[in-house]
Amino acid sequence: MTLADVARHAGFSRSTASLVFQDSPMVAATTKAAVLAAAKELGYVYDRRAAALRTRKSHTIGLLIPGLANPFFAALVQAVEEELGPSGFTVLLANTLERPERQKAVVETLLEYRVDGLLIVPAIGSGREVLDAIERFAVPHVLLTRRVVGAGGDWVGSDDRRGATLAAEHLVNHGCRSLAYFGGPTETYARATRYGGFVDAARAAGLRFVEEWSRGTETTSSAGYEAVRTLLQSGPPPEGVACHSDAIAFGAMRALRDAGLTVGSDVRVLGYDDLEHARSWSPSLSSVSVSSEEMGRTAARLLLERIDHPRTSASGRTVVFTPTLQARESCGSHDT
Repeated sequence: MTLADVARHAGFSRSTASLVFQDSPMVAATTKAAVLAAAKELGYVYDRRAAALRTRKSHTIGLLIPGLANPFFAALVQAVEEELGPSGFTVLLANTLERPERQKAVVETLLEYRVDGLLIVPAIGSGREVLDAIERFAVPHVLLTRRVVGAGGDWVGSDDRRGATLAAEHLVNHGCRSLAYFGGPTETYARATRYGGFVDAARAAGLRFVEEWSRGTETTSSAGYEAVRTLLQSGPPPEGVACHSDAIAFGAMRALRDAGLTVGSDVRVLGYDDLEHARSWSPSLSSVSVSSEEMGRTAARLLLERIDHPRTSASGRTVVFTPTLQARESCGSHDT
């Protein structure tokens, strides 16, 4: 069974049938429906590998994320797929497990499969070398959320320092006299930037910054829970705690509650990311909102522009989203 057989059965030329399977906008909807119906009737399966060799396009995009447990990345992945789907691209999702060596291997494999572009959330510890093979083969790419020192290509992320400053100022305005920035991988650019902004805002307000509570953790609820349980054995918590992520904050709040403390009055807690579950948590979680969905959609659009117009601009483009703060019960506010 060949494409020519499908075209003949549908009553169209082979070139028209080929455009249908390439999801070309040049084909009328009725024509597309007729060709696809003929293919289904005949049991035809389009050979995309052969088409990729002919057209030098695979209609696939590689998306690398550092883990599947973080809900932030789940929302980002969905937004990317929703943005790329109407353009006929299939997303090949790869989990690098926060390992730069695995990330390097995944990139090389995706390049072997001739992906048309790459979207990458760099693994912790990534260096400039992650882009060497990508640039050598001139594959369009966009980095998301995390910076790579020395990388000059397209990047989409948020203003982490501003987000952390908002968190500190909010806790100050709620009367907290001691603050901590809790959790997150200490070796990441994002944590270092947020930590710096939070500390500066706390000290500018003349408040005590509690170093022992400002320890790093993995970005999971269980890590937040266990770390807070351990810290509580050494004494009471600070009056205000800003967590590196909502996931960490969920675990931290559970540990505080298990210790008999009331979140929102005894301790005010803020998260970061404003995940969907933040509003429905009990108490509802105040959080710095950075819109992973919008970042994903924006990065996907930038990549499509690079694929369609590779020589439009040689310089890297940077899109920075300004965070906002969603005040809820966990910091003593009424739900918004």
